[in-house]
Amino acid sequence: MARPTVAEIHLPALRHNVRTVRSLLPPSTRILAVVKADAYGHGSVPVARALAEEGASMFGVVTVEEGIELRRAGIAGPVLVQGGVDEPQAGEARESGLSAAVFDLGQIPFLNRAGERSGIPFPVHIKIDTGMGRLGLLREATKAAVEAIGSAKFLLVEGVMTHLSSADGSAASDEEYTRMQLASFGEEVPLVRKAFGAAVRAHALNSAGILAYREHVHDMVRPGIILYGSLPAEGVGAGLGLKPVMRLVTRIVSLKDLPDGHPVSYGRHFHCAGTRRIAAVPVGYADGYRRAFSNAAWMGVNGHRVPVAGRVCMDHTMLDVTGVPGVSIGTDVVVMGEGGPTADELARIAGTIPYEILTQVGRRIPRVVVG
Repeated sequence: MARPTVAEIHLPALRHNVRTVRSLLPPSTRILAVVKADAYGHGSVPVARALAEEGASMFGVVTVEEGIELRRAGIAGPVLVQGGVDEPQAGEARESGLSAAVFDLGQIPFLNRAGERSGIPFPVHIKIDTGMGRLGLLREATKAAVEAIGSAKFLLVEGVMTHLSSADGSAASDEEYTRMQLASFGEEVPLVRKAFGAAVRAHALNSAGILAYREHVHDMVRPGIILYGSLPAEGVGAGLGLKPVMRLVTRIVSLKDLPDGHPVSYGRHFHCAGTRRIAAVPVGYADGYRRAFSNAAWMGVNGHRVPVAGRVCMDHTMLDVTGVPGVSIGTDVVVMGEGGPTADELARIAGTIPYEILTQVGRRIPRVVVG
């Protein structure tokens, strides 16, 4: 039989989440929906289509290839390449109607040339580094960037942006630093708008920023993880009622009763305490189901929580289904999502963040759109 492990992508949950985000914001606020990394592992094309229907004004990707994938699928709305466009791809990006984040003065000349070759100005967003230390012009370079872009005839300033490093932090120092970043950004926005007009869209808030610093929405926000039903940090937004969009399911492919003391899986780190019924399901670390879940995580079987028994293998994981009624080969199993642990819970077990859990669900697991 075909491998029964699939990731269900529940579009009604996605729609619920984006509507929840919108309810937190002033009505005029635009949403730049972040669909990078294949929409956090959910499938960028069906996700973008649904979000476009919900009124998303723009989409955020990191690579030109991600943007082109949306265009080839018929996604017509503005797409911002947040990771920037390098010179070899500038022409292709312009012809595909993508916008580019500008975070280095050296990008300005070749983006302008790409616009000139096409005869249409290249839309750009000026990215200012207010404290992230990653991509962005340092504040002292903003004026030089404004002057250089202003003298370039084939660039169109569509937006100005920054990225918050600590909006998801719970310490007083995190709040202080975030407010410093937001204040710094607020001082740079008028400089950009004075040069390029009031229609330039300013955006600073990521998911955590939307939840904790909504007084700084400016014109547009960039929700990411919260669109997919997970929280940017423990407890941040816990009362919003966000719904997980991905539900990872599989079926039992092997079932056996093992005697007392019998080991299970590599390294014999699990031994049966009495006779135990052990099921094997076809999902493993090659699918993104981490070895850190060995003897630590659980899955849902017939409404019961059943523990992972032994080490997670590359392609399979064993479960202790002892005492669960109605279990047989072919019984449905919920690995993650409704009826099983959330991505947030699995992240806690693995000592990581739900971003990693979702984006690392493997490519050999088919995505099946629901709703």
